[in-house]
Amino acid sequence: MNRNLFSALFLEKTVMFIILVLIVLVASFNIISTLTMIVMEKGKEIAILKTMGATEGQIRKIFMIDGLLIGLLGTSLGLPIGYLITFLLEHFYRLPNDVYFVSHIPVIIRFRDIFSVAVSAIGISFLATLYPSSKAARLDPIQSLRYE
Repeated sequence: MNRNLFSALFLEKTVMFIILVLIVLVASFNIISTLTMIVMEKGKEIAILKTMGATEGQIRKIFMIDGLLIGLLGTSLGLPIGYLITFLLEHFYRLPNDVYFVSHIPVIIRFRDIFSVAVSAIGISFLATLYPSSKAARLDPIQSLRYE
């Protein structure tokens, strides 16, 4: 009976997921720039690790873990904050009855939706670590130590 309404709600839900993923993509550029700056600042330390016998894989793993921890921290802080905002919207924010058909914003929190956004955020933050970590792994220790 209300097929158009439900299809519009499904479209809105899909668009909101895409918007959240785009926000996470913008945040991943911050992870890329932060890790790239760390690689540039820590060139001497990376060179010392490589001269002591650290392999490219070990150097790459250090920066991948660092970026993944940034993504996990952001996700673990963002989920409770988002839940708190939706809780406050549902229980304390009232809409004017003379304008809208409903008096409050109905909020349904589904674990599947939260899980998909969280997994996307962590996955994108992990992908953001690939370039800086490979740049750190390819760093030439001789060139790094020469200019320090």
